[in-house]
Amino acid sequence: MYEAQLAHYYGLSPQRAIASVTSVPATAVGLWHRIGALFEGADADVVIWDSHPLQLSATPTKVWIDGVLQIPVPSRSGENNNVEVGKGKDGSEWRKVPTVPEWDKEREETIKWEGLPPLKGEKADDDVVFLNVARVLQKGPNGTTEQTFSAMTDADGQQRLGTVVVERGRMTCIGLDCANAAGDGKVTVDLRGGAITPGIMTFGSPLGLKEIESEPTTGDGEPHDAFRRNIPTILDDVGGVLRAMDALVFGTRNAL
Repeated sequence: MYEAQLAHYYGLSPQRAIASVTSVPATAVGLWHRIGALFEGADADVVIWDSHPLQLSATPTKVWIDGVLQIPVPSRSGENNNVEVGKGKDGSEWRKVPTVPEWDKEREETIKWEGLPPLKGEKADDDVVFLNVARVLQKGPNGTTEQTFSAMTDADGQQRLGTVVVERGRMTCIGLDCANAAGDGKVTVDLRGGAITPGIMTFGSPLGLKEIESEPTTGDGEPHDAFRRNIPTILDDVGGVLRAMDALVFGTRNAL
């Protein structure tokens, strides 16, 4: 589902994104007559979500397998104060297809340069103000990650979200009283209860040297064991010490 959410974010229509994890794989394995869609005579494998399944953090509330209920969990509604910040009292925003950016410029640039340099990541020199921030995590003096801000809950049970002002690449103000420090002319970003963290390599997906776990051809083979056989001399590593590399780099267009 996470891959379907990514595909939709980068331009795949919501209908095709859902089909990519339902009817399309069912057809690929020759089981379209039993699974992959809701119709009379199917296997009755059904999932009910607490929000649109393409929404990040969408969670199944009920799962039926062969018509038998397997997973019942609380729904994302207004009951028991289980309402996500900025999503409305009835959770109606969660039921909609999530909005995604327009990628026309990036698509044209990629076609123009065939996906090769001089394509560069976008940079902004403007000062930025992040609104409705729930948490701020920063690197500590010893390289550890420390939480320097967390949203507060007032006497009425309402969550008070903070503001973060970034000037010349540095956070100059963090907290509830930074709205006045924002000033005019700064770019504003509404995090809607999100968090600011240090730069990381991945978020929400595992890192590893194998793209598809069940398909050996997408990995870099089994690691060499110096206790079982001699390590190839080309590796210059007689002890068989593993050094992680991006195995996928060898499958690029230039390598082929």
